[in-house]
Amino acid sequence: MAIQKSKKIILVGGGTMGSVSPLLAITKNYPADYLFIGTKFGPEKSVVEVAGLKFQAIISGKLRRYWSFKNFVDIFKIKFAFWQSIFLLLREKPDIVLTAGSFVAVPVAYAAWMLRIPVVIHQQDIQVGLANKLMAPVAKKITVTFEVSKNLFNTKKTTLTGNPTNVSAQTQKDQPTIVITGGGLGARGFNRFLSEFIPKLARDYRVHHILGENNWDQALELENYQAHKFIKQGMIDLLNQADIIVSRAGLSLITEAAALKKALVLIPIPDSHQEKNAEFFAKHNAAIMVRQDSRQIMARYLDKLTSHPRLRQGLGENLYNLFPKNSVDNYVKVIEDILR
Repeated sequence: MAIQKSKKIILVGGGTMGSVSPLLAITKNYPADYLFIGTKFGPEKSVVEVAGLKFQAIISGKLRRYWSFKNFVDIFKIKFAFWQSIFLLLREKPDIVLTAGSFVAVPVAYAAWMLRIPVVIHQQDIQVGLANKLMAPVAKKITVTFEVSKNLFNTKKTTLTGNPTNVSAQTQKDQPTIVITGGGLGARGFNRFLSEFIPKLARDYRVHHILGENNWDQALELENYQAHKFIKQGMIDLLNQADIIVSRAGLSLITEAAALKKALVLIPIPDSHQEKNAEFFAKHNAAIMVRQDSRQIMARYLDKLTSHPRLRQGLGENLYNLFPKNSVDNYVKVIEDILR
């Protein structure tokens, strides 16, 4: 009997952790020979290598929707990245390319399309980002987190899967806990806004504050408070302990919080796609949305959440119920259907 050859899969994402987490969830459930292509200076390299995957950085450019001289420079970066991608794909000969967005994936997707390698793009957020808009025409299949996103693409090649995650709730509780995180790159405005609320929270809760490499100077010196540099490896353990999670509105973290049935306070990046995410969950009573620098509203919601356990439980249950189930299995089926 012939031994079936392992499939070779290229994963592409980075710059932030949002486009990385769903892809890593797939690797734990679908055996294959993986290579992760990412950015040179993003947070993804260390996380990918901790997961035991090979990593390759390429040049990354970004097209901004506003006037910037960097757009001209980045056009040349993207062209160079395209030829880098052609070389990598010819060398690696993958069976399929998977991405969950990010600009580093755009030249790889077009290179794969030219070489007739199928591309699957995953749309996490409620609002489609420019990178996924650019890649959609060359995608063999588009997967989405929510039903509401299906009509944003060609419906003939769009499938509802949910957002892949391996997170599951565990009973692990030491003391009342709040986790605050601005994401893998940190968020100075977010941390500055929350700094006036943290001392009060630390009176009754253990506060874990996740900081990026570039904003470690924003750590506070308080009792019952602990600052952490962003490390994905131990993040789930912290989230699992939380009674309340205060975060940006990226879909990867929201998905993890949903799996753990946690009460979420979302402070989206101002004037970004994250506002649509936060509005969607707030509309369904699955999270609380507070705009950055809305101090009175933030104080009122924190008082309510810290005083009413049933409110926290209700938010967590609603969040959990809002997400499609079996997301990893659904996504794996898409891969298998294409490779069959």
